[in-house]
This record gives sequence, structure tokens and C-alpha cells, in this order.
Amino acid sequence: MHDGLFSLAGKVALVTGASKDMGAAIANLLAECGADVAVTARDEAMLEDVAAEIRAMGRKSVAIAADLRDFPRLPDIVSRTVTELGGLDILVNNAGGGDWSTYGWALRLTGEQWDAMLDLNLKAPMFLSQAAAAVMKDRGGGRIINISSGAGSHASPRMSSYGAAKAGLENLSQTLAAEWAQFGIRVNVVIPGLIDTANARQSTFATPEREEQFRKMMPLGRIGLPADIAAAVLYFASPASEWVTGTSLLVNGGGANLRSFG
Repeated sequence: MHDGLFSLAGKVALVTGASKDMGAAIANLLAECGADVAVTARDEAMLEDVAAEIRAMGRKSVAIAADLRDFPRLPDIVSRTVTELGGLDILVNNAGGGDWSTYGWALRLTGEQWDAMLDLNLKAPMFLSQAAAAVMKDRGGGRIINISSGAGSHASPRMSSYGAAKAGLENLSQTLAAEWAQFGIRVNVVIPGLIDTANARQSTFATPEREEQFRKMMPLGRIGLPADIAAAVLYFASPASEWVTGTSLLVNGGGANLRSFG
């Protein structure tokens, strides 16, 4: 897959939240299409496994263990990517969500819960994108893909801080797209529906009955896979979307009326 509209040959990507599920699928697909890929998350051992998979394809990879809420370190993640892989052309802000302790009814939500959610889901993508854009600007352009959630576009009880963060991320993406288009930097958003992840299997559809219930609610007849989100990211990262910026792509199997759990 190194030729044509979806070729990433000669490109360098950085994927956050890349130690499992969607992040790992995104990192692997970008590598399959020719990119060298830096991966970052908190779990160093799992990151190294993903980096090893990428190297097995003949691509370069570096695992950068980091907590994205350590804001002063965000430029260092970009700098290490550039030093070890030779540049940065694609940033995928996939890390998000939060510990279940950070969710709650709005009437009971604490300032600490609010800050924890917005720090990971809005502030970290903003300032990692800022550091990446400084590199991309000097390279003549780049692509930033932010992973959002349907919670950002509808009422989401018990998820007020998460929904607000994702709504902010989508607005921020549009603004960055407008500001950075002059530098050849495109900024777009992927909005996943219900995806089959380890977290979803422990919570949203923890029983076969719940899984079947959600499957029947999906117009396309199945729950989404990490590979479905990776394919959407590839579109925005590749030359196929060269004239697309500041937009959001719903990848939800047609389940537009389902509340988001991602």
C-alpha cells in the first residue's frame, strides 16, 4: 500500500494513546502504508510491543512513554520523534477518555474531575498540536487528525465534562485548520461510534446480551472495529484528502442516534 492516493511513503507520524485498541490499529495501518511511526502512551511495555510490530513491517518506530497531562513535556515528545525518525508530518491525537472516577452527574461534578477530563481531552491535544505544527510549518505542511466522540454534539448525561471537552476539541480543530492552512497544515476530526475495545467490553457491552442489543441497533449490523477508525485516519493522513481541512467524519455504522461511549 505504498503507492497511490493512500501512500505515506517517506512520512513520519506520531500517534498518541497508541498502546492498545484504536491507537495501535492506527499506528499499524499508517506503518503499513509506508510511514515511520512514533507511538506514545503511559504503558511502556505495551508501547514497545506496538513499536516492535511496526519494525517487523520494515518501518522505523520509537516508543515514547509519557503522560500527556505533563504539559511541559509535550514539546519533548515531538522533539524526540524528530530526532529519532527524522521529522514529523502526521499527528494523531487519539489519547482521550478518562478514568471512570472523572465522570459523574453534573450536579456532583468536582473541579478536579472537570480539570482532569479537559486536561487530557482538550488541553493536551492543543499543545501537542502546537509543538507539532512548529515542525510541520518548517517542513512545508502536515496533517493533524483529532479523535473526538459523539458526546461532543449531543446531551450526554454523566459525561458533561467529557462532552464539553470533545465539543471544544472539534471547535479547536476548525480554528487550527483555518489558522494553519497558510502553512499547508490540514486539521481534521474523526468521530467514532461504538467501537469494540477492551474498555467497551468491560463496560458498555460487558455481557453477550448487551452486545447483541447494541448490534441490533446498528444499521450496518455490527459494532465498529478499531480498523474502521484507522481507515478514516488514513484518509485524512494521506494525499487522498489533500483538499480537505477543518471537517469532521462520523464513523459510526449509521448509528447516528446512538449515544457515544468512546
